[in-house]
Amino acid sequence: MEKARGNLFIVATPIGNLGDITARAIDTLRSVDIIAAEDTRRSGILLNKLGIKKPFISYYKEKENMRADALMGMLNDGKNIALITDAGTPCISDPGAVIVKKAIEEGITVTPIPGANAAVAAMSVSGLTGGYVFVGFLPSKRKEREAVVREYGELSLPLIFYSAPHDAVADIKFLNGELGGRSVYIMRELTKIHEEIIIGTLDSIDIKNARGEFVIIVEGAKKKDFQDGRSVREELLERISAGEEPKQAVKETAHIRKLERDTVYKVYLEIKEKGLI
Repeated sequence: MEKARGNLFIVATPIGNLGDITARAIDTLRSVDIIAAEDTRRSGILLNKLGIKKPFISYYKEKENMRADALMGMLNDGKNIALITDAGTPCISDPGAVIVKKAIEEGITVTPIPGANAAVAAMSVSGLTGGYVFVGFLPSKRKEREAVVREYGELSLPLIFYSAPHDAVADIKFLNGELGGRSVYIMRELTKIHEEIIIGTLDSIDIKNARGEFVIIVEGAKKKDFQDGRSVREELLERISAGEEPKQAVKETAHIRKLERDTVYKVYLEIKEKGLI
């Protein structure tokens, strides 16, 4: 008779206030055989508060593939495993996707145990309605960051970014340079003692205390950013193809769309680099 395999539980933990853990999450953590945690020391604080003592295995980004293989062996041996992260839900801008994909491919049952989520919490107090696009942390390399903003920056939906305390000021400056002075809603230290909400524009916001984790919600592109349904890239291509000098095309496009000239110029450089003009 084939041995029963274990289940994998993806368990959300509090993003700050330890009171935000759900009863179901507690029951799950108490019932599993093993807990895989992004940082066993930080997660140990939560588990000690809950009076839960279980075998721990570290599961962090740099060793994710190796740890995933080890966990798969345990699951195939019939062990039930809970995966947790430092705060919030695994796989959402945190490690976890590798083991989840492997488990699904091998027919292991993967069960979500939902809970606190910084992006949803921030959106709920922004006053914005409708959908949104969750981007997460911006890449560290400049070209990769620019590529992300190019991909999402022309959407009409709000964009949600995460930012670490040492990156927040630079991230806001970068977003202002790429997207212009759009409205921005910044939530710092959500659910914690020093929780703060800052509302303004990317070109005027002033972060005096960059401590704590940040959620940055940037308003989506407005209709003025899409004259006649065209993107900035399309308008530049049309103007230059019609014989307009690149410098003038950049200037006029920025003026009409009320965008920073540097922002439009970067789009021009991208077009030129790709050999489209």
